[in-house]
Amino acid sequence: MNLRSHAPETGETATRARGHHKSRRLRRLRETQELKIRSTHRRRTTLTRGGVVGAFALAMLVYPIAGTVLPYAAAVEELPGVVVGESPSTAHAILGRGPQLVQSSLDAPTIEDVASAIAVSDRYTVSQYLPECDTSTIVDAPNGQLPASELCQIPGGADLRADAAVAFAEMNAAFKGKFGRDICVGEGYRSLSKQYATKASRGWWAATPGTSVHGYGLAIDLCQGDMYGETRTWLNQNAETWGWENPSWAKTTKYEPWHWEYEPATTDMDLYGSGYYSNGVSD
Repeated sequence: MNLRSHAPETGETATRARGHHKSRRLRRLRETQELKIRSTHRRRTTLTRGGVVGAFALAMLVYPIAGTVLPYAAAVEELPGVVVGESPSTAHAILGRGPQLVQSSLDAPTIEDVASAIAVSDRYTVSQYLPECDTSTIVDAPNGQLPASELCQIPGGADLRADAAVAFAEMNAAFKGKFGRDICVGEGYRSLSKQYATKASRGWWAATPGTSVHGYGLAIDLCQGDMYGETRTWLNQNAETWGWENPSWAKTTKYEPWHWEYEPATTDMDLYGSGYYSNGVSD
Protein backbone atom coordinates (compact mmCIF):
# COMPACT_ATOMS: atom_id res chain seq x y z
CA MET A 1 0.00 0.00 0.00
CA ASN A 2 1.22 3.38 -0.94
CA LEU A 3 0.85 5.39 2.14
CA ARG A 4 2.04 8.58 0.39
CA SER A 5 -1.07 8.85 -1.77
CA HIS A 6 -3.29 8.92 1.27
CA ALA A 7 -1.12 11.13 3.34
CA PRO A 8 -2.68 14.47 4.32
CA GLU A 9 -1.63 17.51 2.25
CA THR A 10 1.03 19.59 3.74
CA GLY A 11 0.63 23.37 4.09
CA GLU A 12 2.75 24.12 1.05
CA THR A 13 0.69 21.80 -1.15
CA ALA A 14 -2.58 23.37 -0.03
CA THR A 15 -1.23 26.81 -0.69
CA ARG A 16 -0.25 25.87 -4.24
CA ALA A 17 -3.73 24.38 -4.86
CA ARG A 18 -5.46 27.51 -3.59
CA GLY A 19 -3.21 29.66 -5.79
CA HIS A 20 -4.02 27.55 -8.81
CA HIS A 21 -7.80 27.89 -8.21
CA LYS A 22 -7.44 31.64 -7.68
CA SER A 23 -5.53 32.00 -10.96
CA ARG A 24 -8.26 30.23 -12.87
CA ARG A 25 -10.93 32.46 -11.27
CA LEU A 26 -9.00 35.61 -12.16
CA ARG A 27 -8.55 34.39 -15.71
CA ARG A 28 -12.27 33.76 -16.01
CA LEU A 29 -12.99 37.24 -14.66
CA ARG A 30 -10.59 38.78 -17.15
CA GLU A 31 -12.13 36.79 -20.00
CA THR A 32 -15.62 37.92 -18.89
CA GLN A 33 -14.54 41.55 -18.77
CA GLU A 34 -12.99 41.26 -22.21
CA LEU A 35 -16.22 39.76 -23.56
CA LYS A 36 -18.20 42.64 -22.04
CA ILE A 37 -15.82 45.17 -23.54
CA ARG A 38 -16.03 43.57 -26.98
CA SER A 39 -19.85 43.39 -26.75
CA THR A 40 -20.07 47.04 -25.72
CA HIS A 41 -17.77 48.04 -28.55
CA ARG A 42 -19.90 46.12 -31.07
CA ARG A 43 -23.10 47.76 -29.77
CA ARG A 44 -21.56 51.20 -29.99
CA THR A 45 -20.31 50.50 -33.50
CA THR A 46 -23.75 49.23 -34.53
CA LEU A 47 -25.50 52.26 -32.99
CA THR A 48 -23.08 54.65 -34.63
CA ARG A 49 -23.52 53.07 -38.03
CA GLY A 50 -27.29 52.96 -37.54
CA GLY A 51 -27.30 56.65 -36.63
CA VAL A 52 -25.36 57.52 -39.75
CA VAL A 53 -27.72 55.50 -41.92
CA GLY A 54 -30.74 57.00 -40.19
CA ALA A 55 -29.44 60.54 -40.63
CA PHE A 56 -28.74 59.83 -44.28
CA ALA A 57 -32.30 58.52 -44.74
CA LEU A 58 -33.74 61.64 -43.10
CA ALA A 59 -31.63 63.93 -45.23
CA MET A 60 -32.29 62.16 -48.53
CA LEU A 61 -35.88 60.96 -48.16
CA VAL A 62 -37.97 62.16 -45.23
CA TYR A 63 -37.05 65.85 -45.19
CA PRO A 64 -37.54 66.42 -48.96
CA ILE A 65 -40.87 64.60 -48.92
CA ALA A 66 -42.05 66.48 -45.84
CA GLY A 67 -40.87 69.78 -47.27
CA THR A 68 -42.73 69.16 -50.50
CA VAL A 69 -45.94 67.66 -49.23
CA LEU A 70 -46.64 69.35 -45.90
CA PRO A 71 -46.84 72.97 -47.14
CA TYR A 72 -49.55 71.91 -49.58
CA ALA A 73 -51.45 69.65 -47.22
CA ALA A 74 -53.95 72.37 -46.36
CA ALA A 75 -54.40 73.21 -50.03
CA VAL A 76 -55.89 69.76 -50.67
CA GLU A 77 -59.10 70.92 -49.02
CA GLU A 78 -59.48 73.62 -51.66
CA LEU A 79 -59.12 71.34 -54.69
CA PRO A 80 -62.37 70.33 -56.39
CA GLY A 81 -63.13 66.64 -56.16
CA VAL A 82 -60.62 65.95 -53.37
CA VAL A 83 -61.67 64.71 -49.95
CA VAL A 84 -59.22 65.15 -47.08
CA GLY A 85 -57.75 61.74 -46.26
CA GLU A 86 -58.68 60.46 -49.73
CA SER A 87 -56.21 62.31 -51.91
CA PRO A 88 -55.75 60.77 -55.36
CA SER A 89 -52.77 58.51 -55.87
CA THR A 90 -49.90 59.39 -58.18
CA ALA A 91 -51.25 56.90 -60.71
CA HIS A 92 -54.69 58.52 -60.60
CA ALA A 93 -53.21 61.96 -61.07
CA ILE A 94 -51.12 60.81 -64.04
CA LEU A 95 -54.04 58.96 -65.61
CA GLY A 96 -56.35 61.93 -65.25
CA ARG A 97 -58.46 60.81 -62.30
CA GLY A 98 -57.06 63.45 -59.98
CA PRO A 99 -58.50 66.91 -59.28
CA GLN A 100 -59.66 68.78 -62.36
CA LEU A 101 -59.19 72.48 -63.03
CA VAL A 102 -62.27 74.65 -62.59
CA GLN A 103 -63.56 75.93 -65.92
CA SER A 104 -63.42 79.72 -66.21
CA SER A 105 -66.73 81.52 -66.56
CA LEU A 106 -65.29 84.96 -67.36
CA ASP A 107 -66.99 86.78 -70.22
CA ALA A 108 -65.01 87.69 -73.30
CA PRO A 109 -64.09 91.39 -73.44
CA THR A 110 -66.47 93.64 -75.35
CA ILE A 111 -65.40 95.88 -78.21
CA GLU A 112 -65.51 98.82 -75.80
CA ASP A 113 -63.23 96.98 -73.36
CA VAL A 114 -60.70 96.21 -76.07
CA ALA A 115 -60.78 99.76 -77.39
CA SER A 116 -60.29 101.18 -73.91
CA ALA A 117 -57.35 98.86 -73.31
CA ILE A 118 -55.75 99.92 -76.57
CA ALA A 119 -56.32 103.61 -75.84
CA VAL A 120 -53.48 103.88 -73.33
CA SER A 121 -52.78 107.23 -74.90
CA ASP A 122 -55.10 109.75 -76.53
CA ARG A 123 -53.39 109.28 -79.90
CA TYR A 124 -53.92 106.77 -82.67
CA THR A 125 -51.43 106.41 -85.51
CA VAL A 126 -53.06 103.57 -87.43
CA SER A 127 -56.45 101.87 -87.67
CA GLN A 128 -57.49 98.63 -89.33
CA TYR A 129 -60.70 100.41 -90.28
CA LEU A 130 -58.80 103.09 -92.25
CA PRO A 131 -55.65 101.23 -93.28
CA GLU A 132 -54.75 103.75 -96.00
CA CYS A 133 -54.98 106.76 -93.69
CA ASP A 134 -51.42 108.00 -93.07
CA THR A 135 -51.01 110.19 -90.00
CA SER A 136 -47.37 110.93 -90.86
CA THR A 137 -48.42 113.35 -93.63
CA ILE A 138 -49.86 115.99 -91.28
CA VAL A 139 -48.40 119.46 -91.94
CA ASP A 140 -49.08 122.93 -90.57
CA ALA A 141 -51.53 124.11 -93.22
CA PRO A 142 -53.74 127.24 -93.00
CA ASN A 143 -57.35 126.88 -91.87
CA GLY A 144 -59.59 125.73 -94.72
CA GLN A 145 -56.60 125.02 -96.99
CA LEU A 146 -55.56 121.50 -95.95
CA PRO A 147 -54.03 119.45 -98.78
CA ALA A 148 -55.80 116.27 -99.81
CA SER A 149 -52.86 114.24 -98.47
CA GLU A 150 -53.79 115.28 -94.93
CA LEU A 151 -57.42 114.26 -95.23
CA CYS A 152 -59.03 110.83 -94.88
CA GLN A 153 -62.60 109.90 -95.62
CA ILE A 154 -64.53 108.45 -92.69
CA PRO A 155 -67.65 106.23 -92.88
CA GLY A 156 -70.50 108.35 -94.25
CA GLY A 157 -68.30 110.26 -96.71
CA ALA A 158 -67.03 113.22 -94.63
CA ASP A 159 -63.33 114.11 -94.58
CA LEU A 160 -61.16 114.68 -91.49
CA ARG A 161 -57.52 115.35 -90.83
CA ALA A 162 -55.69 112.01 -90.71
CA ASP A 163 -55.15 111.80 -86.93
CA ALA A 164 -58.76 112.78 -86.18
CA ALA A 165 -60.01 110.36 -88.85
CA VAL A 166 -58.09 107.40 -87.42
CA ALA A 167 -59.39 108.09 -83.89
CA PHE A 168 -62.93 108.48 -85.25
CA ALA A 169 -62.67 105.17 -87.12
CA GLU A 170 -61.77 103.37 -83.90
CA MET A 171 -64.64 105.02 -82.03
CA ASN A 172 -67.05 104.25 -84.88
CA ALA A 173 -66.09 100.55 -84.78
CA ALA A 174 -67.07 100.37 -81.11
CA PHE A 175 -70.27 102.31 -81.81
CA LYS A 176 -71.14 99.93 -84.64
CA GLY A 177 -70.56 96.95 -82.40
CA LYS A 178 -73.10 98.42 -79.98
CA PHE A 179 -75.76 99.72 -82.38
CA GLY A 180 -75.13 97.78 -85.59
CA ARG A 181 -74.45 100.88 -87.74
CA ASP A 182 -72.00 103.72 -88.26
CA ILE A 183 -72.19 107.05 -86.48
CA CYS A 184 -74.18 109.38 -88.71
CA VAL A 185 -71.97 112.36 -89.63
CA GLY A 186 -73.42 115.25 -91.66
CA GLU A 187 -70.26 117.25 -92.13
CA GLY A 188 -66.52 117.14 -91.40
CA TYR A 189 -63.77 119.23 -92.97
CA ARG A 190 -64.81 122.61 -94.42
CA SER A 191 -62.66 124.37 -96.96
CA LEU A 192 -62.37 128.13 -96.74
CA SER A 193 -64.92 128.60 -99.52
CA LYS A 194 -67.29 126.24 -97.71
CA GLN A 195 -66.89 128.28 -94.52
CA TYR A 196 -67.95 131.44 -96.35
CA ALA A 197 -70.98 129.65 -97.72
CA THR A 198 -71.89 128.30 -94.29
CA LYS A 199 -71.51 131.74 -92.70
CA ALA A 200 -73.76 133.24 -95.32
CA SER A 201 -76.48 130.65 -94.75
CA ARG A 202 -76.27 130.24 -90.99
CA GLY A 203 -75.17 133.65 -89.83
CA TRP A 204 -74.43 133.86 -86.10
CA TRP A 205 -74.43 130.09 -85.73
CA ALA A 206 -71.35 129.74 -87.94
CA ALA A 207 -67.78 130.76 -87.04
CA THR A 208 -65.94 133.53 -88.85
CA PRO A 209 -64.46 132.02 -92.04
CA GLY A 210 -60.84 130.99 -91.50
CA THR A 211 -61.39 130.26 -87.76
CA SER A 212 -63.70 127.23 -87.77
CA VAL A 213 -62.40 124.01 -86.21
CA HIS A 214 -64.00 122.35 -89.23
CA GLY A 215 -61.42 124.24 -91.30
CA TYR A 216 -58.66 122.26 -89.55
CA GLY A 217 -60.41 118.94 -90.23
CA LEU A 218 -60.85 118.39 -86.49
CA ALA A 219 -64.64 118.65 -86.08
CA ILE A 220 -67.78 116.80 -87.14
CA ASP A 221 -71.47 117.65 -87.10
CA LEU A 222 -73.70 114.71 -86.19
CA CYS A 223 -76.94 113.95 -87.96
CA GLN A 224 -80.03 114.76 -85.94
CA GLY A 225 -80.68 111.11 -85.12
CA ASP A 226 -77.47 110.86 -83.06
CA MET A 227 -77.80 114.17 -81.23
CA TYR A 228 -80.13 112.70 -78.60
CA GLY A 229 -81.31 109.46 -77.10
CA GLU A 230 -79.38 106.25 -76.52
CA THR A 231 -76.69 106.94 -79.10
CA ARG A 232 -75.98 110.37 -77.63
CA THR A 233 -75.75 108.82 -74.16
CA TRP A 234 -73.22 106.32 -75.49
CA LEU A 235 -71.13 109.10 -77.03
CA ASN A 236 -71.23 111.10 -73.80
CA GLN A 237 -69.96 108.08 -71.89
CA ASN A 238 -67.42 106.72 -74.38
CA ALA A 239 -66.25 109.24 -76.99
CA GLU A 240 -63.61 110.68 -74.69
CA THR A 241 -61.80 107.33 -74.85
CA TRP A 242 -60.88 108.18 -78.44
CA GLY A 243 -60.32 111.90 -77.83
CA TRP A 244 -63.68 113.15 -79.12
CA GLU A 245 -65.86 115.57 -77.16
CA ASN A 246 -68.79 117.92 -77.40
CA PRO A 247 -66.87 121.07 -76.29
CA SER A 248 -68.02 123.15 -73.35
CA TRP A 249 -68.95 126.17 -75.50
CA ALA A 250 -71.35 123.93 -77.46
CA LYS A 251 -73.14 123.22 -74.19
CA THR A 252 -73.19 126.79 -72.85
CA THR A 253 -72.41 129.78 -75.11
CA LYS A 254 -74.30 128.20 -77.99
CA TYR A 255 -76.16 124.93 -77.72
CA GLU A 256 -74.83 122.70 -80.50
CA PRO A 257 -75.26 119.05 -79.49
CA TRP A 258 -74.28 118.05 -83.03
CA HIS A 259 -70.80 119.60 -82.88
CA TRP A 260 -67.94 117.31 -81.75
CA GLU A 261 -64.19 117.95 -81.87
CA TYR A 262 -60.97 115.94 -81.67
CA GLU A 263 -59.62 117.37 -78.41
CA PRO A 264 -55.97 116.16 -78.49
CA ALA A 265 -55.34 118.21 -81.64
CA THR A 266 -57.27 121.31 -80.52
CA THR A 267 -55.28 121.24 -77.27
CA ASP A 268 -51.97 120.95 -79.15
CA MET A 269 -52.95 123.95 -81.27
CA ASP A 270 -54.14 125.82 -78.16
CA LEU A 271 -57.23 126.94 -80.04
CA TYR A 272 -59.11 127.91 -76.91
CA GLY A 273 -56.39 128.72 -74.41
CA SER A 274 -54.80 131.35 -76.65
CA GLY A 275 -58.00 133.33 -77.03
CA TYR A 276 -58.01 132.55 -80.77
CA TYR A 277 -61.77 132.30 -80.56
CA SER A 278 -62.56 135.44 -78.64
CA ASN A 279 -66.29 134.76 -78.62
CA GLY A 280 -65.80 131.13 -77.57
CA VAL A 281 -67.47 129.95 -80.77
CA SER A 282 -65.57 127.75 -83.19
CA ASP A 283 -68.13 125.92 -85.26
